[in-house]
Amino acid sequence: MSGGGNIKVVVRCRPLNSREIARGAKSLIRMEGNRTILDPPEVQTTSARAIEKKSQVFSFDKSYWSASSKDDPRYASQQTLFDDLGVELLNHSFEGFNTCIFAYGQTGSGKSYSMMGYGRDKGIIPLSTSELFRRVEQQASNDPNLTYTVEVSYIEIYNEKVRDLLNPKNKGNLKVREHPSLGPYVEDLSKLVVENDAQMMTLMDEGNKAGGCRPPWLT
Repeated sequence: MSGGGNIKVVVRCRPLNSREIARGAKSLIRMEGNRTILDPPEVQTTSARAIEKKSQVFSFDKSYWSASSKDDPRYASQQTLFDDLGVELLNHSFEGFNTCIFAYGQTGSGKSYSMMGYGRDKGIIPLSTSELFRRVEQQASNDPNLTYTVEVSYIEIYNEKVRDLLNPKNKGNLKVREHPSLGPYVEDLSKLVVENDAQMMTLMDEGNKAGGCRPPWLT
């Protein structure tokens, strides 16, 4: 990228769900290292001869297997994702770089699970938030002259409209602007100060109730 930026792309494939298993579905995807391989099924012709299609191979920075059992050595846990992605994200943030992580995929592919998690299986956002405040507390205790301020915003981008989920009264479409030195920003977006991860997650819950049903951005 221009401007010295860097992008990493990873793939995480969820296991088959109960509905798919009941239909007799078979997985057509497998991972080998950082490669994601699609093995197409055989296609029967009118003469009952099977046409064999070649597998398609795609390389990414990481490819996480879809094993559903934690006893499977290929299983990629929530903690694994955080260790591989969240830790590096925080490292660069504390070094003064702008960082961003987002999930992309079709409905039901596991975006919300990877980003937020369910129950005890916390996703990247809550794990990163907890580690963020742990680092802030540690560094502030090591240097009494050092202070941190953590601000939170929560937006929804849908049908090319930007909504502020932490300010439900602002129902209009917010404008995205370009600052000459700071880069893109959302005009009139709420920024709320938080002091710990509990406050952060409370705001996330409030944003979800306001309509944030889609995987959130983490910046």
